[in-house]
Amino acid sequence: MTTPAVATLVHASLGERVYRSLRDLILGQAYPPGSKVNVEQLCRNLGVSRTPVWDAMRRLESEGLVSTVPRHGVFVLNYGIDKVRDLFAVRGALEALAARQAAETLTGDTGAPLAAAMAELDRAARARDVERYSRAAIDFHDRVLAAARNQVLARLLDNVYAQILVLRLRSLHLAERLEASLAEHAAIFAAIASADPERAERISRAHAARGLEDALALTGGAESGAAPRAGLGSAAP
Repeated sequence: MTTPAVATLVHASLGERVYRSLRDLILGQAYPPGSKVNVEQLCRNLGVSRTPVWDAMRRLESEGLVSTVPRHGVFVLNYGIDKVRDLFAVRGALEALAARQAAETLTGDTGAPLAAAMAELDRAARARDVERYSRAAIDFHDRVLAAARNQVLARLLDNVYAQILVLRLRSLHLAERLEASLAEHAAIFAAIASADPERAERISRAHAARGLEDALALTGGAESGAAPRAGLGSAAP
């Protein structure tokens, strides 16, 4: 596989920038699920030594984005069905809690940004701009978390989102998924805005369940719990 081109990093916070650069490459599918990461080529492309790259790989492994296979190298994880189910079960529980707490504590300071995020979702969906919609959806859930005012919950969800972002982006390309996703987000927003924590929690959990259905449609042929191995190539889930 040809290593994606990346700009040389010259800023002071080198370790963090290497990590962010590699994370963006993986989440943007420059390295598809199951593919091997050429560490030496990355070092050359980034213009850095192996130390910050391997430090970044360890962070990415702790987030569940890559796996180091002894004597074979580093691979982008290609989640099996069991892993996908587990991740979306956690996502559903945490997002439901976030929506409930947001509905209970919404103020003008947090309500206005949430409304703006919902409006941007609507504009992106009408424009049929998937990339724009994806960014808006991420911002919407970030605004729900901000309204929930729970930093522990925010950190936990950030880790889950990092692991499922590629599946979330790809699911929006499924037939009619964009319109359905917009309707789900609108229902969550309406429940939070009307200060109805029970309904916000219920709708949010259903939204995550539908996300699981989409993710399973994308991973239908995966081996349950299988780990990447050398020679698997770059087959997407």
